[in-house]
Amino acid sequence: MLSIKFLKRLIAFSMFVMLIQILIGLKVREFIDIKIDLYGYENKNLWLSNPELNFFIHRSFSIFILISNFLLLYLAKKLNTNTKWITIILVLIFSEIITGASMYYFSFPLLSQPIHLLIAILIFGAQFFWFLSIED
Repeated sequence: MLSIKFLKRLIAFSMFVMLIQILIGLKVREFIDIKIDLYGYENKNLWLSNPELNFFIHRSFSIFILISNFLLLYLAKKLNTNTKWITIILVLIFSEIITGASMYYFSFPLLSQPIHLLIAILIFGAQFFWFLSIED
């Protein structure tokens, strides 16, 4: 049944999924580093010319993360709990998707990679804080 305890379990699952996404993203970054060594900084448009499967998993997994966090928003509203943190999390997820897409479609604009990683860490931190702030 729907309860605060169930919501906390889903938040914990969401944090776990986010950690998996960060780890996959690190593998994508390793792939990009290899491409940088191969093509150089001046050929950014070639870095993702033949991406590995990890890239496609990382990109597609973001949709799952977005949908699962919308589910958390729905459940939090249904349970009449504070939705401040899940709203912040969803804004961060949208920002994360935008920075990720900008790296792909605009050949890695300046600071897009560190901002992308920073937002991922902020998402996990917000999820963790939300998890701790909910009382059973």
